[in-house]
Amino acid sequence: MEVIFILLVGLLLLGAFFFFFFMFIMSLLDDIWIALFHRPLYIHLYLKPKKITPEEASFLRQKFPFYQKLSEKRKVYFNHRLATFKETYQFIPRQDFVINQEVQTLIAGTYVMLTFGMRRYLIDSFDKIIIYPEEYYSNHTEEYHKGEFNPKMKAVVFSWKDFTAGYEIENDNLNLGVHEFSHVVHLHSLRSNDGSSLAFRKHYKRLHKEVNHPPNRQRLIDSDYFRIYAFTNQFEFISVIIEHYFETPDEFKTQFPELFSHVSKMLNHKH
Repeated sequence: MEVIFILLVGLLLLGAFFFFFFMFIMSLLDDIWIALFHRPLYIHLYLKPKKITPEEASFLRQKFPFYQKLSEKRKVYFNHRLATFKETYQFIPRQDFVINQEVQTLIAGTYVMLTFGMRRYLIDSFDKIIIYPEEYYSNHTEEYHKGEFNPKMKAVVFSWKDFTAGYEIENDNLNLGVHEFSHVVHLHSLRSNDGSSLAFRKHYKRLHKEVNHPPNRQRLIDSDYFRIYAFTNQFEFISVIIEHYFETPDEFKTQFPELFSHVSKMLNHKH
């Protein structure tokens, strides 16, 4: 009996050793892969993927184009991330707004879409989502807003009226959810050293250098493709071009192929 116990303990210790050795090798390979290809070695690895409700799945199939284009395998990944997002972040209503399943699914789905090419998608740059029925007055900026990201409060704030407007016309390059969540991801990439953040940051630096070259910048402005608000500062620019990346990818790629490629690599996503 004692011999069996010793053997079991030995096997457990051996198993633990191989597990941690495997994780060490994977981490090392991941670092090498990021250094060589500027993206993580793997993205989706879930031992027991979480599921969403039939109602949520039906909503996504009917009203979320990004989800409609995914393979069945990748829909499982998307479902897992959406369910995990809803469990992780707090949804807070304001001015008698009612948060239902559709509200949570559309907001969570937008974030999952934006970060689908990133391994680390649950980040601590925010912990709550505040939703107003329509445009609201922000005590933080002392102005009226349709949406904002407040890093100090760790809050992303939306006007639901304007959030849904971003999906009513699929090719107007205006998507409030993508815009504000892009601010979140951008800030996180500047502060973090996980694989996805490193990749985002490397390609962002290349993009920023290209855009700030005077002839290139003037061509962007003259094209009238990007709204002038994009040139307010680097943070607004990145959010606006990511909106364009998801809303009118074909036109974006045709007009500015190099810029499009940088965004694609930055998000580790391909259309």
